Amino acid sequence: MVPCERTLSPRYTTVAASRAGASAGGTQRHLTLQPWGGNPVTHNERLLAVFRGERPDVIPWHADLTYWYNAQRAWGRLPERWQGEGVRQMYVDLRTGGHGHALFSPWKQQFEGTETVVEEYEDGGKRLQRVEWRTPVGTLTQIKQYEPEAATWAYRQYPVRSVQDLRTLRWMYERLNVTPDFEPERQAMEFWRDGGVPSSVPPRSPMAHLLVIWAGVTNTAYALADAPEEVEKTLWTMHEAEDPIYEAICQAPAPLVYFGENITGEVVSPHLFDRWYRPFYEIRVPQLHAAGKFIFVHVDGTFRNILKPLAATGVDCAQSLTPAPVGDVPVSEMRAVAGPNLILWGGVPAAFFSPLYPEEALIAIVLECLQRYRDDGKFMLCVCDQVPPDGIIERVKLVSDLVEEHGRL
Repeated sequence: MVPCERTLSPRYTTVAASRAGASAGGTQRHLTLQPWGGNPVTHNERLLAVFRGERPDVIPWHADLTYWYNAQRAWGRLPERWQGEGVRQMYVDLRTGGHGHALFSPWKQQFEGTETVVEEYEDGGKRLQRVEWRTPVGTLTQIKQYEPEAATWAYRQYPVRSVQDLRTLRWMYERLNVTPDFEPERQAMEFWRDGGVPSSVPPRSPMAHLLVIWAGVTNTAYALADAPEEVEKTLWTMHEAEDPIYEAICQAPAPLVYFGENITGEVVSPHLFDRWYRPFYEIRVPQLHAAGKFIFVHVDGTFRNILKPLAATGVDCAQSLTPAPVGDVPVSEMRAVAGPNLILWGGVPAAFFSPLYPEEALIAIVLECLQRYRDDGKFMLCVCDQVPPDGIIERVKLVSDLVEEHGRL
């Protein structure tokens, strides 16, 4: 596997040049920050400035509204102004960056020789979905249950529950067919313009994919105890099968790459990270950096013991860092826990947008973040991780106002 050439939109070419120049020890090129929409600079320029090691005019602030948006749409409560292509207007109205709605996978994939069957049905008044991956060597079965109050699907059965299932999963990945498809990402970059930086989203790293999607925590824990060799063979098969995906991402126009790992220290210990995450990061991170990409990793859990091992892999940014009282690290300790080089993107617990919490709690933690990290140079503010379905959307605008007033650098 070798680093691949990339094709970037002219709007973003200097981002890649900045990364490549820094890697080669050369002179960095910078985007010129121009006024837009009445603001000194755009949300995109503020965010990219931090990734390039520059100082924006205001601490960047982005809110992932996808969960709230999809729930409101499902319940028929989404304002007409924000429906369809009006999603961009929603972020303009709330004066926040829209990275959560600008995540894309610049490829298509298919498990050759695998028949995928999806069925929805009801059982005991519950709406269920069954997905089967049928192969000549076995069938994997996933069952999810829809939770209407949360507007989301919950796992009732993970597909991989035995050693034989691991072997079936390997058989599928050995026949994974990948075709680059850059057009949706190009269209997204034009659609979002300066209101949200599109990111390429590869599959989770193999162990994260096993924990979150294929097997779940309990099944994975038993597999690691009972059949570690089978787990290792499966993870490396997944990794090698995804080489064409990373080659496509290297050539894709988006300047950022989003590792949607969902890491939490309650599941991923430093030892587990070092054994099962780090070897894959040490391959993918240099590959993506050589293509001019910046990498941010979705943590969104407890992180006291995981940030320094994560930083040691060379990723640029840990994203969705949820502080205490929801997480395990107070705002005041986040930099010490992470070390000096990692960009910290987080600070605002999503729970504080719910009516269950007073507005004063939200204001207090936002102001603490802005005051603590105004001079840090490697801090960005975001919701950790998504405004919930019952979130008071006006609170997003409240945070925007606080950032503009108290987050100026």
